[in-house]
Amino acid sequence: MNRPPVRILYVHHNADTYGASRSLLRLLAQLSRDRFHPLVLLAENGPLRSKLEALNVEVVLGPVSVITRPLFHTWRIIPFLAGLPVSVLHVWQLIRSKRIDLVHTNTGVILTSALAAQMAGVPHIWHIRDWFQEFRSIWLLYSRWILGSSDRVLAVSRAVAAQFPTSPKVEVIHNGFSPEEFAVPKAKLSRAFRDQFNLGYEFVVGCVGRIKWVRKGQEILVQAAALLEKKGIRAKYVIVGAPFPGNETHLDELRRLIRDLNLESRVVLTGELEDTRPAYAAMDVFVLPSAQPEPFGGVVMEAMSMGIPVIATAIGGSLDQIADGVTGFLIPPSDPQALAEKIDVLIRDPQLRSRMAQAGPERIAQTFSLEGMVRRLEQVYLEVLPGSPRA
Repeated sequence: MNRPPVRILYVHHNADTYGASRSLLRLLAQLSRDRFHPLVLLAENGPLRSKLEALNVEVVLGPVSVITRPLFHTWRIIPFLAGLPVSVLHVWQLIRSKRIDLVHTNTGVILTSALAAQMAGVPHIWHIRDWFQEFRSIWLLYSRWILGSSDRVLAVSRAVAAQFPTSPKVEVIHNGFSPEEFAVPKAKLSRAFRDQFNLGYEFVVGCVGRIKWVRKGQEILVQAAALLEKKGIRAKYVIVGAPFPGNETHLDELRRLIRDLNLESRVVLTGELEDTRPAYAAMDVFVLPSAQPEPFGGVVMEAMSMGIPVIATAIGGSLDQIADGVTGFLIPPSDPQALAEKIDVLIRDPQLRSRMAQAGPERIAQTFSLEGMVRRLEQVYLEVLPGSPRA
């Protein structure tokens, strides 16, 4: 007799199409529908919803208590705390009404789904894609809550896992990527993107991500560009992304820096793009200049999948992702001089760029395959369900 599919509630904190959202889309596109039936609870409406529904995934909007940095510095902590019981009750009712067998909280900033799963008596998996070390005093308590309220805690990198006390519940499962997603006509996309943004045939260095001063480090790339310009080493620098709502001043600061360094003709700000693959196709080198650790930068993996050498700061998930000197370079954070030097090396050595470009997709296939990630997650789901020997 065939068992009915396991009904899984995925709880996600926003509806954008950045890293954690794209990882969720990749997972649900590959999840075995014979064995698992997904339902997604989103805290808000947005582009992620239509992409999920295109995968034939049911989406529900509702109150999800999401921890944000401003909460700790403003009066908004009061309505946030007051709304916690409402959020817990909503998720609990959803679990009951949809006959959910398992809850998968998709990021570490969602506070209430774990408690709702406990109240409903169903297993809970917490997927940690976040860096919490700037909140050390709170993190000591919060990490114990995560461990105590979860049957399994999944960390996207070794650096993320190392934030927790030693526990058999914590497991590293790297985000997976599929070569098919990036099997695109690169030359055609590159030409169209270069024409759109007037890049011509120049050497292009790019980065993709939220515009955020220090955190994402776009200003470090701009400063490195200025150093190279002074040496007569010319390139175009493409910065893809937009600030999170409420952080528009970060974009203003970046524009001011570009102007002060006389780089308006060299730096292109594209804003947010629906599809970033044309931008990757136009790049000769990709840079992740984050001055604070990235848990597991999906943009690094996307660039490697597209066959682009990557220069990234040697902190956080980048240490798992990049084979230094093989698929790219690791550099110290907040060091424009080190970044400029590595860009210079790659500009001057096309053969090295070619070797790194080939090594990137090979490393993805061997170490970070989407199929491998999905199969391991499916095993974890089965392991924590009641009746499993390892539950």
